[in-house]
Amino acid sequence: MTSRKPPPARGRTAGRRHRAKTEEVFHGVRACASLFASRPEAIVRVYLTPARQREFASLLAWCAREHKGFQIVGEENVARIAGSLHHEGIAILARGLRRGTMPDLVAGLEAGTILGPLVYLDGVQNPHNLGSILRTAAHFGAGGVLGRSGRLPPLSAAAARVAEGAAERVPVFDLGTPEADLGQLRRRGFRTVVTVSHGGVRLFDAPLDRRVVVVVGNEAEGVSKPFLAAADVVVTIPGTGMVESLNVAVACGVVLGEVWRRGAGGAKKR
Repeated sequence: MTSRKPPPARGRTAGRRHRAKTEEVFHGVRACASLFASRPEAIVRVYLTPARQREFASLLAWCAREHKGFQIVGEENVARIAGSLHHEGIAILARGLRRGTMPDLVAGLEAGTILGPLVYLDGVQNPHNLGSILRTAAHFGAGGVLGRSGRLPPLSAAAARVAEGAAERVPVFDLGTPEADLGQLRRRGFRTVVTVSHGGVRLFDAPLDRRVVVVVGNEAEGVSKPFLAAADVVVTIPGTGMVESLNVAVACGVVLGEVWRRGAGGAKKR
């Protein structure tokens, strides 16, 4: 998210001139395309370069039809609006992504719209790591990314860009205390698989099935004691030992890939 204000709109783009607190400037081709496909009603205003006009012709036609503001601007203006040089020629001012809660997660599990595996982030604070994990979760069919309320990184435009469209596909849930929430999931048949850099069962020997909650910790401290105490399985990703550990997003991808390899990746294709 950026605090910089978009330039004043003129003519057909006239509308609100100040961003609401609930709005974000999303940027990047895949992030913006996924936003338009998944949540067109959230769009407030569109900015893109002439080079992107043909690619996003349907978006511009929709904006005109729905009386949504849009501007064709230069690369520098898109960079200023997005607050990033990695905008890929398009930025969209839109309502931010909503996070779910435990009741939302339970409702999705009961309705069959959310299927395992699930990912729990314990102390992971970097929004770019969140974006990478969302992208990996989408690729391997994870049903959602979970974390304790107030301790997850922001579901920001930067995270959405890194996620390459997956932020619109994989829901994120703000939960309560780990013990209570993992207990609820365990009663619904989920086992907790905690990742550690050393001393766990080799990942490729560990019992894994579709209904698992994969817990990954931050790179400095790892997974916290409450999760280790609640773990059904503690796993370690084997390697050369030439480095201390993997990046959290990479580690998450290796575990989810192994779950998928065993035929356990079961989230509905979105």
